[in-house]
Amino acid sequence: MALDKLDSKAIEAKLVAKWRELGLHEFDAKGMQAKPVYSIDSPPPFTSGALHMGHMLSYSYFDFAARYKRMRGFNVYYPQGWDCQGFPTEVKVEKKYGWGKLSRKEFKKKCVEFTEQNIVAMKSQMDRMGFSPDWRHEYRTMDADYHRRVQHSLLDMFEKGEVYHAKHPVLFCTHCRSAIAKAESDDAERETKLNYVVFGSDAGDLLIATTRPEYLHACVAVFVHPSDERYKHLVGKSAVVPLFGKKVPIMADADVDKEFGTGIVMVCTFGDKTDVAWAYRHKLPIVHAMNEDGRLANAGPYEGLSTVKGREKILEDLAAKGLLKKQEPLKQVIKVHDRCEKPTEYILSTQWFVKIKGREKEVIEAAKKMKWIPAFAIQYLVDWCEFIEYDWVISRQRVYGTPLPFWYCEKCGKVFAPERKSLPVDPAEDEAPAEKCGCGGKVVAETSVCDCWVDSSITPLVIGKWPDDQKFLDRVYPSSLRPQGLEIIRTWAFYTIARCLSLTGKPCFKEVLINGSVLGTDGKKMSKSAGNYEDPEVLLAKYPADALRQWAALSGAFAKDRPFSYKDVEFGQAFITKLWNASKFVEKAVAGYEQGDMELRVADKWILSRLARVVEQCTAALDEYDYYNAMTAVHSFFWHEFCDYYLEDVKHRVYQAEKFGAESKRGAQYALSQCLSTILKLMAPVVAFTSDEIYRGLFAEKEKTQSLHACAWPAPAKEYINQGAENIAKVLHEVVSGARRFKASKQLSLNEEISSAKISASPDVLKAIPEIEADIKAIGKIGSLELAAGKELAVEFAV
Repeated sequence: MALDKLDSKAIEAKLVAKWRELGLHEFDAKGMQAKPVYSIDSPPPFTSGALHMGHMLSYSYFDFAARYKRMRGFNVYYPQGWDCQGFPTEVKVEKKYGWGKLSRKEFKKKCVEFTEQNIVAMKSQMDRMGFSPDWRHEYRTMDADYHRRVQHSLLDMFEKGEVYHAKHPVLFCTHCRSAIAKAESDDAERETKLNYVVFGSDAGDLLIATTRPEYLHACVAVFVHPSDERYKHLVGKSAVVPLFGKKVPIMADADVDKEFGTGIVMVCTFGDKTDVAWAYRHKLPIVHAMNEDGRLANAGPYEGLSTVKGREKILEDLAAKGLLKKQEPLKQVIKVHDRCEKPTEYILSTQWFVKIKGREKEVIEAAKKMKWIPAFAIQYLVDWCEFIEYDWVISRQRVYGTPLPFWYCEKCGKVFAPERKSLPVDPAEDEAPAEKCGCGGKVVAETSVCDCWVDSSITPLVIGKWPDDQKFLDRVYPSSLRPQGLEIIRTWAFYTIARCLSLTGKPCFKEVLINGSVLGTDGKKMSKSAGNYEDPEVLLAKYPADALRQWAALSGAFAKDRPFSYKDVEFGQAFITKLWNASKFVEKAVAGYEQGDMELRVADKWILSRLARVVEQCTAALDEYDYYNAMTAVHSFFWHEFCDYYLEDVKHRVYQAEKFGAESKRGAQYALSQCLSTILKLMAPVVAFTSDEIYRGLFAEKEKTQSLHACAWPAPAKEYINQGAENIAKVLHEVVSGARRFKASKQLSLNEEISSAKISASPDVLKAIPEIEADIKAIGKIGSLELAAGKELAVEFAV
């Protein structure tokens, strides 16, 4: 198959179908004993409808790994899943059909339909990018079988006391009307006011500064610092809450900031996480202050008001009574829900929890048994573990999620769990295991669903067919590689390590590959509202997939954020064109090549020596997932040594065989063929489409292989490493380059002959000149050479 005009989009469409037809990406489950297994716990993308630039980067990284490992002889298990459930899809469906207008069952059905449409679009983008999962092992977190495995894991942990049902203050998004975990919140700065409010007390009026006057009805204590001389006399006395007339104790606590406001603080249930800590530490009474819709509760005349309206009305009433003495502007950092970016609250709520507090050490120890790439990335996990404050709240008051497989007694709280053979269950629809509890209370269904991280935190087990096939699990678990983003170490990595430890007693990964985020070209966080968003769909339409894959390899974005670079993409596109054109030259040059006696001249020995070194360099880099150094090594060798020098070195021998000899031509053809074939294999993991198309056109029939991606990775031909040839070739190329510069300075064409060249050099270099004299004359179009002794290499030319 001769190489024609380069048409990247046609090549991509053709090869996606061809690779699938050949089954190149299929895992051989029957051959697990014959080859070492390399399993990838690939991230299941959230089914938003389109890949974003973070996907383009990170999925390229582990696709490079999958393709490389296949060529290295591994039986690669690369399943691909979809993270289907959660808030964002519900929001989209609510927007289209309205809030509360569909039944639970109808609403869930619409979410599934929305997800299925998005999967089709995203799967197409993955194929067009050249990603190579084994689609036979595709999974979706919304499917019944996935629910069964998640519920099985929860029952296992429940039986060990690691999942429990309790009433605690939890971080709550009143906009989404659901509990959330700390890991699902972000810090955000807001401008507010610090309000100085007058409280009464046994010792006279007290001035207390607060940003949350709407929580006055939930004030249960007033605190001062034990060493604050101003207020020591107040400890043990009572304060009176303004507007509500309620008496609360005045207590001391070392966590009070003496410099904030007046140094006296009110403790409410719950204005912030400090209030939570104080309430538990001092065993204070808890007032249910806010409903799950964000409206005030047990608030007297302010009952049912939103936080904003409640704050306005309470401040108005305080001012009217002369109890609001002053207000100061204040910049404050608050927690917002990472999905809707709305402020969160701490609300007393009955939820389901997974025990993680107290397990930090075992999670860190398990993580240390894994190889982290880059090595410093593990510190993000360690830091997160050291600041865990509460257990993980796993229940969400939503519909589109894995149902929590429990019922409970509404009177005594006893939990009822189903038998495993009945999984999956949906308590909201299925019959309870019992109608009444032993205490006489009614058994009711848990209608909350799982946090989506509950689903994705067992992906290494799900892809290992847990809990059904222990033999298969033993071959693919722990996963050889967990690739993931830096920003979800605190969620996906942490929860997966913790849950899999509970369920198997083993660390779940051997290696963890961490990528950073893709920033806009301006170096800022990429977003549509900021105007610096790059759409992968637009880029895929404009550029070859191989250009985008090279951008990913060259980004060097391991655990670091990197701006998107059009320059790298355009370099990748130019490289593909150069590769194609050089391959067409080689195709013509090696036409009719047959093995036989051959002469390897200095240029051949040099290029084969350099090739062997590049194979070593590229292999070592890819073994460490160092795609930047792997690709720059291949790029540099191909462009600056193979194309700039070697192709020029051999033209006269290939096209003037009658003058320079058939054996010399055969030697050049051999080296050309070896170099290009090897270069294509080195590029295969990254430049997946173009390299395979060239290989199939020039080498597949000869090497009796249907695709480059079915080839073995090249071993460095150490027998060709020849430092002497590299040194002599350097002289050859310096003389030839000098000739080119001379012609350019004289405005001569490269084909015009220079009458003579005088080479001055050391005795050692002069001894080597006869070996390359014929090539110097032929390549440089030089009539004669004159040699002279000198300290350093110098060349003078004459027309």
